[in-house]
Amino acid sequence: MQMRSIVAAEKRTRALLSALCEVCGRTDLEAVAPDEEMGAPLLLIVDRPALLAHADAFPKVLAEYSLRAALPLSTCAVTTYSLEEDGADYTARNLRTTPEGFTAFEIVGTGCIGRVRLQHLPAGGQSVILQAVGAAVACGVPFADALSALQKRCSG
Repeated sequence: MQMRSIVAAEKRTRALLSALCEVCGRTDLEAVAPDEEMGAPLLLIVDRPALLAHADAFPKVLAEYSLRAALPLSTCAVTTYSLEEDGADYTARNLRTTPEGFTAFEIVGTGCIGRVRLQHLPAGGQSVILQAVGAAVACGVPFADALSALQKRCSG
């Protein structure tokens, strides 16, 4: 089985994405930094302008919504995420703390809503979660499985 690489500049995103892929049994996916050696390029997470120049080397891109217009015209499939824009493919909404002390919010995806209730919010919070879940789903992990893995990873 050939390793396929998801490139993310943010270390916290790579760590959470690796954990989600492991829990979901996707041992063919690896999360790597932009400067690391990688398997077959599969997806680039574009969370900063400096990464825009690398998008053409990947068949898939997960981009922060505000950066989507700056992506080079290419044949890559683009998925977007945002903490603010409803036009993104994945958004986080309604962040709150429950009376029991859990962090709760919804991830609104294209055609689906996932409720997230975590004992602790990972470092980087909602943005890291949106990047990791969005990348996993863009790489073939079912949305429900990614959310279930998130619950397992961030609760308990």
